[in-house]
Amino acid sequence: MNLVKVYTLTALFSALTFAQATRATAASPPPLEIQVKQVAQWFTGLFDNSQQVATNPSVPLITLSTCSVELTNAEPVTGTENIYLEQKSINRFRLYSFSQENSAVNLSVRAFNANYSPVGLCNRPESEHTLDSSNVLTTSCNLEIFWNAGDYIGNNSPNGCPTSSGGKVISSVVVSENDIDSLDKIFAANGNLLFATPIEFRRVDSIPEPSFTLGIVALGVWGTSKIFLGKHKQKSTVKVRVSI
Repeated sequence: MNLVKVYTLTALFSALTFAQATRATAASPPPLEIQVKQVAQWFTGLFDNSQQVATNPSVPLITLSTCSVELTNAEPVTGTENIYLEQKSINRFRLYSFSQENSAVNLSVRAFNANYSPVGLCNRPESEHTLDSSNVLTTSCNLEIFWNAGDYIGNNSPNGCPTSSGGKVISSVVVSENDIDSLDKIFAANGNLLFATPIEFRRVDSIPEPSFTLGIVALGVWGTSKIFLGKHKQKSTVKVRVSI
């Protein structure tokens, strides 16, 4: 068997193995550290609820932009994925931190100091995706997120988180690969429900990240190209310089 066939079969076998592993993952939860990375990646990108608004015009149109960020002036925390969230037309700016906690993924949501404005952060070059930790409030609203048949479902019922007006907000969220369904039930200090409109975000665009499958395909292409390049060198004295 020549080397071209070997590399091709290696790529196909690896891709098949990955597909089988993906199907197996759909039946059983992946390790918790993988869950943290996966739910954070699914949460990253550009979303809106235009499809929901098209069928229910009473719901406000909201865009949601999220991107991975690095915290400066802070000790790095292993296993934590930090995501900056920017929401419009109902303006909301938050730091979402996903981490491991017992048998679930913990989501910590924190606001920023009033005079700190990271607006448009996700539109900047990736090298500028940083947040000054000294401008992130220490108080947080936490949710436990559990893997469920390929989706991630979380809530903080019944206690929720306190609001500045003396009430509370009880949040629930369902995150899948291209969808984020969220519901914030906001209660007044007297217990009356003030707001409870579910929002159905759908992915508009994503921040490209290398996938395992593309890596496998690239391996096969790389191997094949090396063979053809080697054969070409045997027939020619032309030297090729490759920059990496």
